[in-house]
Amino acid sequence: MKQILAFACMLTAAVAALGQSPKPIPVVIELFTSEGCSSCPPADRLLAELDKEQPVAGVQLIVLSEHVDYWNSLGWMDPYSSHEYSERQQRYGTALNVSDVYTPQAVIDGRLEVVGNSAPKVEAAIEQARKDSKVPLTLQASRTDKGIHVELQAGGATKRGAEVYFAIAEDSVQSHVSAGENSGRMLEHTAVVRSITRGGKIGSDNSVSADLKAGQKWGKHLRVVAFVAEHEGGKILGATVVEI
Repeated sequence: MKQILAFACMLTAAVAALGQSPKPIPVVIELFTSEGCSSCPPADRLLAELDKEQPVAGVQLIVLSEHVDYWNSLGWMDPYSSHEYSERQQRYGTALNVSDVYTPQAVIDGRLEVVGNSAPKVEAAIEQARKDSKVPLTLQASRTDKGIHVELQAGGATKRGAEVYFAIAEDSVQSHVSAGENSGRMLEHTAVVRSITRGGKIGSDNSVSADLKAGQKWGKHLRVVAFVAEHEGGKILGATVVEI
């Protein structure tokens, strides 16, 4: 009787396990954009829709909006722009053999680049990126007096030399543009990157922790994205996100 009960318990557990939905595959979309670019607002809206609707079954879309600074001399100083993101885009351009970077440009998992305001091209790139295996990651993030403390745990081995990065992004961002190509428009943005910090390599215990600085003028609606990449501006091997 005990053997029969034990077998029944094992069978029930197996059936329950089969009934569980597989964990969504994370796919990172980095949109290089600018408030000074008239072609960028449609890309910003598309990014927001992808983030909100999560329309691809079995995929978790993790979005980041990185505002470049090379439009700032053409009439409007984008308040969210940084030369750091222009350099990051340039590194992707080199890695992906793109002769000239542009806005709006979407880079998917550091592997593919497409025009950021073309939904069909972005969706096709997502479908291609989902086929790649990813390193499972678990992230915990909490606010501290000095910023944000993060702890990342990898659920498997990572490629030798791969590095961890933490991005802090702000949601519910609005901006009234008073000059340049978008003059007179109220623009809304999702997951505006405020900082990207290199966290180093994952240790022997498959974990990384870090203390990230947070700006005093940042809003309350923040998310932290952690990702593992082959190198800076290289292929993304795994990613996760938490809201704080």
